[in-house]
Parts: sequence; structure tokens; C-alpha cells
Amino acid sequence: DGKTQVTIEYLQHADGSVEPQKIHTVVISTQHAEPLKASRCKECKGYKGEDMLAPSMEEMNNLIKEEVVKKTLEEIKLKSGKSAITLFGDHTHMYINPSGKFIIGGPQGDAGLTGRKIIIDTYGGWG
Repeated sequence: DGKTQVTIEYLQHADGSVEPQKIHTVVISTQHAEPLKASRCKECKGYKGEDMLAPSMEEMNNLIKEEVVKKTLEEIKLKSGKSAITLFGDHTHMYINPSGKFIIGGPQGDAGLTGRKIIIDTYGGWG
């Protein structure tokens, strides 16, 4: 389970076209194992490799930034021919798991009134 939001600042040209100038904000909330407590052998049924604990929140958030956000941007080519990573920098506000731990996700985490609203906002009102 996860949710993302990316805010990009654009420059509008006289002809009405727009050109991305910078990535202003990235928000990522992603479900994860209990930091520094969850064991890979216990969490992943059938896993036979070396056991390890889930990373700390700080380490996990850094891995998400480096291995997901930056690597994804490096693979995106803009109309200008530049890589999308050129829009990312010290000016970019990063919020990764801003509400803290996100261990219970999916339908179990989306139960109750607030959860129903999230489901409706995400998937629409159709059953």
C-alpha cells in the first residue's frame, strides 16, 4: 500500500505551452515492516536467505529517496531532451512517511469512516 504526490513548478510560454522548471515537493507514504524489529525470515514466508531486520525509518527513507525517487527521475526523459533528475535538487521538499510508521495498510488500514473516505477518494464511488 502506498500513496504519492509530486508537485512540479512550470513556466507558461506565450503560446500557452508549459515547461517544467523544478520539482517543488515529493510526498511518499509507503507501507513497511516494523523498523528495527521485523525479521525477514518471519515476515517473508518461504524466504531461505540470510535473516536481517527491517531498516530504521531514517535508513528506509534515505533508500526510498536514493533508490526509488532519484533512479526513477534519471530514467525519465523530458521533451527538452534533459533527464528529469535535473528538476530535482536542494530546493525539492521531500516528505517520506511524514506521519511516521505505516505498518498496517490495504483494506485493514482503510477500515472505519476515515478509511472509507480514502477508498472513495482513491477509487471513486463505484462498487
